[in-house]
Amino acid sequence: MIGLFQRRQLFVHPVQYWCIGTTLVYVACLLITLYAVIFLPMVQPLYDPAVSWEQHAEVASQFLELHSRIWPWLIITFLALLLHSLYFMHRIAGPLYRFSTLFRSIGSGDLHQRARLRKHDYLHREAQAFNTMLDSLENRIQTINLHSALVTEAYEAVAIHVQAQAHGQITSALQTLDEEIRRFKGCLADFALKIENMPEQQQFEFGVSAQKDLPAIMKAA
Repeated sequence: MIGLFQRRQLFVHPVQYWCIGTTLVYVACLLITLYAVIFLPMVQPLYDPAVSWEQHAEVASQFLELHSRIWPWLIITFLALLLHSLYFMHRIAGPLYRFSTLFRSIGSGDLHQRARLRKHDYLHREAQAFNTMLDSLENRIQTINLHSALVTEAYEAVAIHVQAQAHGQITSALQTLDEEIRRFKGCLADFALKIENMPEQQQFEFGVSAQKDLPAIMKAA
């Protein structure tokens, strides 16, 4: 289940810096276009010597009045776009930061962690798919652990009968097999699992299967 994941940092992922930089570039392009379309045509008559000083004064008055009207709204619009970009990207960068933390944790063998996002974050569907994958992986590793335990029990039962009757190469082979089983169990022990026990029905099926195979193993030995 995806729960709340509290986040205190404003910038948690490099994609946020890219988004802010892109927003600034867009605003700069908008200002250049606005200046070229609106302000530049108004300023050109001021540099025309054929225009009288009365017209210069009128153009300058219109230019200053337009400045006083348009710049406050431009600043407000720019701040609104910037805040919206920060809020929007934070809802994406937060889950990305959480995923990168989970990847490092899982890479070290800790499989009981789960993706927990805030309510208004994006990527909830991806987090659910990721958690489902971890659940499936844990179940498979738990099944391997159970099979490993059953194989170990079968090996110990066979080893007791064989070692009492044979020596030499068979005893050496059993020792080698014992070492390999210990190494295999050691590799599985590196994974920290959330699920402690398998369902009883599944354990019963595996137990019955091992009991059926055990006489054949002992007979072959």
